[in-house]
Amino acid sequence: MFKYAIIANDYQESAKLVSKITKTLQNYGLEEDIINPEYVFVIGGDGTLLRAVNEFQDIIDEVYFIVIKSGSLGFYANYDEKTYSRAIDAIIKDTARIRQMPLLEIKYNNNIIRYALNEAKVVDHVKTIRTDIYVNDDLLEHFRGSGLVFATKTGSTGYMRAINGSIIAANMTTLWQLKEIAPVANSTFSTINASIILDQEQVVRLTGALAGKSLVIDTYESEILSPQIELKISQKTLNLFYDEENNLSMIAKMKILFAHCNNNRRDD
Repeated sequence: MFKYAIIANDYQESAKLVSKITKTLQNYGLEEDIINPEYVFVIGGDGTLLRAVNEFQDIIDEVYFIVIKSGSLGFYANYDEKTYSRAIDAIIKDTARIRQMPLLEIKYNNNIIRYALNEAKVVDHVKTIRTDIYVNDDLLEHFRGSGLVFATKTGSTGYMRAINGSIIAANMTTLWQLKEIAPVANSTFSTINASIILDQEQVVRLTGALAGKSLVIDTYESEILSPQIELKISQKTLNLFYDEENNLSMIAKMKILFAHCNNNRRDD
């Protein structure tokens, strides 16, 4: 018997959808298990998926995520209220199509490991962060500024885009990037202050006065207690159901995103 969990946003239409999906799954004999599920139904958008990723960190590469759009625009949502039954049929018939999404692996606070689907940020909006940035043990720079953000390919259209980072549209899923947040720039000190594209062979290590700074991993925030953080593309991946009839390329999703932004723009 398959086990499932449901993570949903708080929209009214999502609550109705949860009820419908729960009834369908139980009719098929599937059992709810919020601790160790095999399938996680995500009802909402990208933010809800990130919350689910945070919820199931310990079994992140062992579960299958089915994202059903309800509410805001979502890059990861491949189903909606009219098509979610196809995902359930795929579970029952064992015909699911799975896309393996890259994850950032972040090691901090004496070998705690967490995974990010979109991004990780090291930030301090009060005091200047001072840290050395190494790439594969080669010193990249002595950084001074408000923070650093690291994003996967799919995360490049989120916060990274908002700070003028690059959008990675290449087919290589294991590309990722580093971008500075408000770096110090004056007559005596400046930093690279550009988006740096990395691959799966490169490991970034931050060393310096990091204790007390904030580490934000998708929707999870933690205080940094140790002087070193290590980031890389993980060997683990996130298993995401996708619908062949609604399988959009990165370029197509970018066009939808920009059209959505333009439609909601106000002319003051």
